[in-house]
Amino acid sequence: MSGLVKITVTLANRKYTLSVEKEDEMVIRNATESINSRIKDFNMHYPGKDMQDILAMILLNTSAALAKKDNGGDSGSKEELLSRLSEINQLLVKAV
Repeated sequence: MSGLVKITVTLANRKYTLSVEKEDEMVIRNATESINSRIKDFNMHYPGKDMQDILAMILLNTSAALAKKDNGGDSGSKEELLSRLSEINQLLVKAV
């Protein structure tokens, strides 16, 4: 642990003071920048929506992308498992 540092970030035009690990500071700042950029994009595509709706849409899109990524990672594990099972099957066929 490098220790906690206090940082202030602006998210959706509101300031938040956070205590984060020193090594996580840039991750938080980059995430804040990314979220603010997405807020700007959503505001342009959906004018008139309030901030709660915008943030909810961003949260839903981000969660869906993470779930999709997680499911994609599982298929790689399944492919590896199927490959190993095929190898075991070939060894059994040779043995019999």
